[in-house]
Parts: sequence; structure tokens; C-alpha cells
Amino acid sequence: QIKLTYAPDVQKWINFYTVKQRNYTKTILEKSTFYFPIFEEALKRNNMPDELKYLSIVESALTPNAASWAAAVGLWQFIPSTGKRFGLHQDGFIDERMDLYKSTQAACDYLKYLYNYFGDWQLALAAYNCGEGRVGWAVKQAGGKGADFWKIYNFLPLETRGYVPAFIGVTYAMTYHKEHFIFAENEMTFIPSDTIHVNQFVSLDEFAKQIEVPKEELEKLNPHLKRKAVPAYSKNYPIRYPSRKKEHLASNRHAILQASSRASRKDLPYTFYQKNTPTNTTEPKKVKTVDNNNNTIATTTKDKVKITHKVVYGESLGLIAMKYGINTTNLSIWNNLNTGIIHPNQHLDVWVAPTSEQAKLAQNTQKTAPTVASLPTSPNTKKLHTIQYGDNLWDISRKYNVTIESLKKENNITDRTMLAPGQKITVPSK
Repeated sequence: QIKLTYAPDVQKWINFYTVKQRNYTKTILEKSTFYFPIFEEALKRNNMPDELKYLSIVESALTPNAASWAAAVGLWQFIPSTGKRFGLHQDGFIDERMDLYKSTQAACDYLKYLYNYFGDWQLALAAYNCGEGRVGWAVKQAGGKGADFWKIYNFLPLETRGYVPAFIGVTYAMTYHKEHFIFAENEMTFIPSDTIHVNQFVSLDEFAKQIEVPKEELEKLNPHLKRKAVPAYSKNYPIRYPSRKKEHLASNRHAILQASSRASRKDLPYTFYQKNTPTNTTEPKKVKTVDNNNNTIATTTKDKVKITHKVVYGESLGLIAMKYGINTTNLSIWNNLNTGIIHPNQHLDVWVAPTSEQAKLAQNTQKTAPTVASLPTSPNTKKLHTIQYGDNLWDISRKYNVTIESLKKENNITDRTMLAPGQKITVPSK
């Protein structure tokens, strides 16, 4: 088991999940019935603590296509290099960082490696966030072998200082949600599945018709197929399908695959279904896939007010959705996002209830400037800046006439650090 240490930072996250963002926790509970059986089976198979399934909530809010500005993707938020390190194929058509099963096994492999390296699950979790090199350095700074997470806390990047407390907080919330009267209403149904391996172009939509299942089921099971199809250049590539169709597929395999390979190729590049395309095919020009449905927008924004969210370093759609208690699907529709990738300084439309804390906070932050708590005055005094919604390092550096690099160095900020509203950072002296 993982040692779940209580601390004031942990209490903040417990309050976040059980008081401030109860609707978000309810949404996670509804998603968990689909994803947790996959995680639990993998963790049991690898003889690892069951609590690690909650890490995906911190990483992606159980969103398989979640993407951060740093190009971390999937339920377990692998950056490209780490994904390749653990065997996850990535090209313009397939991204196995979004594969429900392969990415989960890769996360198990990485976490097991980190645990064997540090001998402590909390240190392993910290390293999953900021890298084993950074945690190893922090351990040395804190006195070497035997130092735990709380002893190395001050030597870690800001994001990592909150990462382990967030994990402990969400573990508590998911374990004791009933005691806080938080219940799922519309649980996602788990789909037991099998795989069929193919060596040809296969359209998921047509394959769904042939095996007589809703196409949405196949899309849920195969989110890593970015064009909803297996490209022809794939060799012995698995498609995941509902187990209840195993007998039907076995009896009609040839006819089903033939029909699925003759499906409409509209909007697909020729290289997608050409046999000898190399596996390092680059991303083709994007084809719009998000249906900008006015009826959908009208339905999801009814009786709500629009506020603007400015993306800051380290944020993903999942984190932003969590912040406002909304879901990522609506956030994508409102902003016509065809992929889950967002960038720092990008402005997103967010629709919330007019009486919500977020709406009031947005109104207040528009009226008030960022709060600065000054230390005792002296020629070389450093200041504390309290992060407001929408703040980023560029804006802060301009406000205080300092460099971004000096801010990062002063606060141990890495490229993956997320600045959270209410957090205080030190402004270096000029």
C-alpha cells in the first residue's frame, strides 16, 4: 500500500474534491466505472497498489484524449519521448498514449521502475511528475537516503509540491465520497472487450455496422485511432471490440473485414489506405472533426453566463474543466477545438451558472489587480505575487520588470509547472 500522509496541503485538496468541486468529483465517479476496471486489472497483474488507479484523475481527469501544452497526452499524460521509451507507438494516425490498455500498462511499467529506483511510492509519484533526475537531486539536497516526500518538499518544483498532496486528496475523496454525500448519477458502463488483429485498412464506423454495435462503443474502446480507422500500413494491429460479439466476428471474419476495408475514404489522405506507407508517416493536414452544432451549443449554454479563461502554463482541458466544474466535451464544443491541444495565453469561452463561485470570481478578478504581499522593505527586497486566474509567467515578468528565467529559477518552476490561483510565488529582486 501507499503511505497516505496527512498534511495541510492535503487538506486543501480534500476540500477541493469534497467541498468546492463536488460536481467534478461526481463526474469522476461516473467515469470511473468505465476506466477503473481496466486500471485495477493491470495493477493486480503487476502486483502494484490499487490506489494508483487514482493517479489518472490527477493526470487527466479520466479523459483519454487529454493533451497538455507540453504535448503530454492520454489518461496517463505521457510526453512523446517517455511514451516511446515505454513502447507506445505515435504517428499521424495512431497515438497509443491514448490506448486505454497499452498506456495503462506503460504507466505501470514506469511507476514500477520509479518505485524500484526510490523504494518509496510517494517519491515515485513525485518522479512521475517531474522526472527521476529532479527527485534524485532533491533527495540529495535533503540529506540523501531515507528522505521522504515531505523532507524534499522545498527542493521540488511548485507543481510537484502540489502533485502528491493532490493524489492523496483525491484518493481520500474517491474512498469516502459516500460519507460526503457525493454519488454518481449516470455511471458509464464498462465494456468487456477482446481484440482482432488486422493487416489492412479498416474503418471503425463500417466495422461497427458489420458487427452490429454502436460506433460510439468502438470509439470508446479505440480512442488512439485518431482517424477512426486502422491505416493499411499497420501490421497485425489490434482493434478492440465488445466481447459479446466474439462469436459473430469469428464466424464472419473475412466478410466483415472485407466490407470494413471498402468503407468510404472521404476526408482520408491517400497514404492512409495505401499499403506501403512507412510507419513514421507525418501528420497530414487536419480535417475538422468537431461538429459545430448550434443546437448543442444552445443546449449546453442555456441559463449560463460566459466567462473567459486564459490558459496558463501546464494546464490541460481536463484541468480547466475541473476548475470550473464542467466537462471537457462541452469545453471543446464551445471553443471549436478539434484536438485536445491548447496553448499558454489562449483564451477559452467557459459557460457557468451566473451564481457560481467561478462567475463571481471572474467578475472580481476583472475589477481587481493581482495581489502583492510585500516583504519588509529594503533595496533588494523580494516580493510575493499571488496568482490570479489567467496569470502566466510572461504577464508576471512584465508586471515586475524581471525575466521569465529569473522567476523560474527563484521558484523551481519547470516547463510542466501549473500555476494555481491563490498560489504565491517569489518575485526576484532586480
